[in-house]
Amino acid sequence: MNTRLTRGRAFRVAVCLALVATLAGCMQLHVGLTVHADDTVDGQLLLTAEKRLLTTRNRTVQVGFAELRQNMPSLPPGEESVYENPTHYGSLIDYRRTPLADFRSDSLNLVRDGDLLRFHLSLDPRKYGGKVAEQDPRNQALFLQSASFEISVTFPGRVIDSNGAVTGRSVTWKVGPGRDKPTELRAVAEAPPPATPTAAGPGGAATTDDDGGVPWLVVGVGLGVVLLLAAVGVVVLLRRRRGAAAPATPTDTPVVPSPSTPTDTPAAAAAEHPGSV
Repeated sequence: MNTRLTRGRAFRVAVCLALVATLAGCMQLHVGLTVHADDTVDGQLLLTAEKRLLTTRNRTVQVGFAELRQNMPSLPPGEESVYENPTHYGSLIDYRRTPLADFRSDSLNLVRDGDLLRFHLSLDPRKYGGKVAEQDPRNQALFLQSASFEISVTFPGRVIDSNGAVTGRSVTWKVGPGRDKPTELRAVAEAPPPATPTAAGPGGAATTDDDGGVPWLVVGVGLGVVLLLAAVGVVVLLRRRRGAAAPATPTDTPVVPSPSTPTDTPAAAAAEHPGSV
């Protein structure tokens, strides 16, 4: 009976090790993120695996990848689509001005801490290989060790601490398969004050100067309004001046009689009345 138990245990261990090799030996996590000063993030996250390993044990590639996802901690939500090439199959998540608050998952975290931005990706084996751990907890370490990670994060401010390779405002980590891994990937960078909205843009969206440029549309509209108001003011002022300078026109013009021309001169009168001298 003990022999049967030993054989059964050995068989389960062999199956579990094969599962670990199948699930983790091909897992690749690629992340490229850009953090903006307004606490939003652009970028992509790509989780893939080799098709030849996903389709072992008569599985479809979709079923094999679904089993892989069950052994991964949660990822930041985003617009997700299927990724596929001749050798790999996986999931691609797009981030477009995604709020920083969405990057608080079981694996990857991006948070603002006052005037600092903190990035953290846990490589704690206890967070990976949950399904294979049901057979033997030690397999979680094997699962993580067989995986590969390539991460790049660009910050809006200066990087002041990290355990990755720093180039300007970007930090990169490359951790290959079959190698011991750090317990975490981390970076700390300066965070400029959040950009404040300056005006409502098309569709009611607030526009900011986060991209380092001047909001020329807002400036142009404001200048146009000022010029229009100035023109209206000039017209009103001219009309008032003309009204004050012009004399009031009477409704009835008095007729001034012209001096009458005498019909009789003194000489003529004397001639007509000679006796009246």
